[in-house]
Amino acid sequence: MILLTSLVVWLACLFTATSAQEPTTCIKPQPTSQAFFVMGCGKPITVDRLDPIVSPGRPSQHLHAVMGGSAFDFDLDYNKTQTSNRTTCAVSKDLSNYWVPTVYFRHQNGSFEAVEQVGGINVYYQERMDWTDYCAGQELLAFPPGFRMMAGDTTRRDFNSSNIQDRAVEFICLLTDGQEGLPPFHGFPNRTCDGGLQIRIRFPSCWDGVGLGTFSSSSSSSSSNSSSSSSSPIGSNSTTSSTASAYNPSHVTYPSRLDTGVCPRTHPYRIPALLYEMTWNVAAFNSFRSTGGDHQQQPFVFSNGDKTGYGYHADFFNGWDVELLQKALRDPSCGNETGGRIEQCGTFKEFLQSNEVQNGVVGLEQRVEGEWRGVLEGEELPGGVRVD
Repeated sequence: MILLTSLVVWLACLFTATSAQEPTTCIKPQPTSQAFFVMGCGKPITVDRLDPIVSPGRPSQHLHAVMGGSAFDFDLDYNKTQTSNRTTCAVSKDLSNYWVPTVYFRHQNGSFEAVEQVGGINVYYQERMDWTDYCAGQELLAFPPGFRMMAGDTTRRDFNSSNIQDRAVEFICLLTDGQEGLPPFHGFPNRTCDGGLQIRIRFPSCWDGVGLGTFSSSSSSSSSNSSSSSSSPIGSNSTTSSTASAYNPSHVTYPSRLDTGVCPRTHPYRIPALLYEMTWNVAAFNSFRSTGGDHQQQPFVFSNGDKTGYGYHADFFNGWDVELLQKALRDPSCGNETGGRIEQCGTFKEFLQSNEVQNGVVGLEQRVEGEWRGVLEGEELPGGVRVD
């Protein structure tokens, strides 16, 4: 009944947002208070070869750092997210999951060493509507039950400035005081970053009003199988026999200017514009970097085997209390006047978790066997992934 109740609430919001007729002539300024808050998640709930969006029911091709609710598993649907009994994120009613590939340093002998992720993740929830949306009587919609989406392309190995999806990823080389000192890069920068390497990725924020990110009308990621029903770890060599993705990206797209702009007529509804921000302690490897010879190339790689950085990607699976999120999106105290400080959002106050609570959450046991920490010998990343 959780899914049905949440769906009724969400449909009521959709009706409210679309009930007004679009006028023939209308010019309105943006409201002074727009939805904007930063959801911090103190640490991963797990680091594992799981991806219930792309590879439900089986080990994923590569390793991910996963933030959020404790129901994360081989398979996931909205009802299952609501069984989470803890989350590593700031709002206890946000049982969503947020995940990205991990980072490794490649030593000159071909071995890999895991790079520490520091500070968890910041997830920016932003309103990116323009006057045409306000004139049409629309409002920012909470993600519906069963909604999932991805940003980036794990197979990408080059950069095209005319491709809006490519421009959605930025690498920020931080200075020793944690401040930005250089223009953003679109791939791994071939230089030291003494304050860490911060990676940002922006998600689509225009929605077609129907799709949930699957190839069926069901919000369930897949039916139960032996992988999801068993709590025992699966062997490290386990992999999928098919590279086909279970994700259908047709339900979302970017506005005309990536972060802002107009949504196409095929995707007229605005959802929160998510931006992930994560920092990795690449400075710990400064002394291992070669300064000459055949090893001048950039030494960091993602767990998907990408040494360029262009194949960075991210996933989101909605586990919000939909009614609560919609209320927050309408609450001026959760708007841009607060500078994104989630602790000032009145709607969330009784559900906020301190950093200490977030970092004290007990993580999940690893489901797919195989070591991913420390130094990995043999020139292979977890899952047998090789650098390409």
